[in-house]
Amino acid sequence: MTLENGIHRCVHCESAGEGTYSYCENCGSINCDSHTKTERLEGEPICTGCAVTERFMLSRKYFYDQENLEQFRTEYEEMPVHEKLMENTPLTAGMILGVLGVLVFVLSSAGFI
Repeated sequence: MTLENGIHRCVHCESAGEGTYSYCENCGSINCDSHTKTERLEGEPICTGCAVTERFMLSRKYFYDQENLEQFRTEYEEMPVHEKLMENTPLTAGMILGVLGVLVFVLSSAGFI
């Protein structure tokens, strides 16, 4: 939820200006875009100051509390490999491009291309 507070000041960095500021329902703070992330399970904004974090597929995920983190861990363990890979799309895209690059190199070295 985006909130207009009339002050336009982030509680973490005290930056003021014309950006978008979000209200963290977890701790009640107003935060700038750089201190706001999306909570992984709920899909709502959460500030980086109060979020519980953990890395999944080398990508940091943000959670309201330890209970949400544990719930996601359970879901993550049951995910098939292709869904786990989608937790970090830049890494997955890089891996695919790397494999394709190696494949093209091998095929061109062997004279097939």
